[in-house]
Amino acid sequence: MQLIYAEAVSIVLGLAAHAVLPRRALTGVLLLPAVAGVAGAIVWVGLTWAQVAQGGPAMWLASLLAAALSAVAVGVPLRASRHRADESRLAAA
Repeated sequence: MQLIYAEAVSIVLGLAAHAVLPRRALTGVLLLPAVAGVAGAIVWVGLTWAQVAQGGPAMWLASLLAAALSAVAVGVPLRASRHRADESRLAAA
């Protein structure tokens, strides 16, 4: 049951990353929340299989940290590469 709450918080962290990171117009609104949600779920389920205490602070911290870091790790380089590609197309035109 707590997986649902962790997923909701992970998606909100992804939305926050979309809003905070620069060049937000270069990616869709749902990309970073989806990445954060998947990362949070994978870590949560992995820790469940590893028999970490359900709902303990270690499980929450690891899954939410993975969600936030994955959203930033995908968002920053993706937006930078799209910006470079746009600049090179504009320079060529």
